[in-house]
Amino acid sequence: MIVDPDKVAVVIAEIAEEEIASRYGKLAKSDIETKSGPNDFVTAADQAAEARLESALGDLYPAAGFIGEEAAAREPAIVEQLKGDGAFWIVDPLDGTRNFVQGRAEFGTIVALVENGEIRQGWIYAIPDKAFAIGSKGDGATWRGEALAPVAPSPGPLKGYRAIGNLVEPWKSRFIPKLKEKFETEPVHCSAYGYINLIRGLHDFALYARVHPWDHVAGVLMLCEIGGRVEYLDNGAPYTPQATQGRPLLVAGSGEHWQRVHQAIGA
Repeated sequence: MIVDPDKVAVVIAEIAEEEIASRYGKLAKSDIETKSGPNDFVTAADQAAEARLESALGDLYPAAGFIGEEAAAREPAIVEQLKGDGAFWIVDPLDGTRNFVQGRAEFGTIVALVENGEIRQGWIYAIPDKAFAIGSKGDGATWRGEALAPVAPSPGPLKGYRAIGNLVEPWKSRFIPKLKEKFETEPVHCSAYGYINLIRGLHDFALYARVHPWDHVAGVLMLCEIGGRVEYLDNGAPYTPQATQGRPLLVAGSGEHWQRVHQAIGA
């Protein structure tokens, strides 16, 4: 099933503005908690937005289950449902929560629809910019309502993102020195903006080691719709909407960029 992408976008934008943007720069200490560590924040905005998105998206597609980042933090086993059949909304209500808490205007809402393990649709709402990237399987991807073309090959040095603190051996020793030697990279502080910059060709690739579905599913769909490539470097498997830890996932806006990085780091 394909849900009307405009209806979903209206729901996402409305909730993001009312529950997230309205709280930006106005959080009380009591509105901020931590989860896995001192820099892993969750706020009243995350929780309120996720609760409303679960209800509103359920109204649009009642048969679909719901897997939200905050729900998964409370009950990690719900992510295992993605290994089976069925339809699921996958939601990061506030991606870039640390930016949001610390006053950096780079945060967003990410929503994807998965059916029987296949990514069907994705939405990334860049909240400070009030702008959407939207993709549907077989129908391409858009940014601010304009169709995105394939990313053009770059003859010069490639610019990338990295999120590889969790990378395990032997990949850590093999890839990190070559990545530093061959490429200009910067940390990913917000998956929403990271994927937007990849589909727009503003960055060329990203290398990830901790992969949560709510951070990646929507962006992966959009990249693939415009000719990008997303595969694990340990076994060559394409990305699927599941969680992995420590494995190297290479994401690129074009197959040519993916291959250049793959060769340069000795994968």
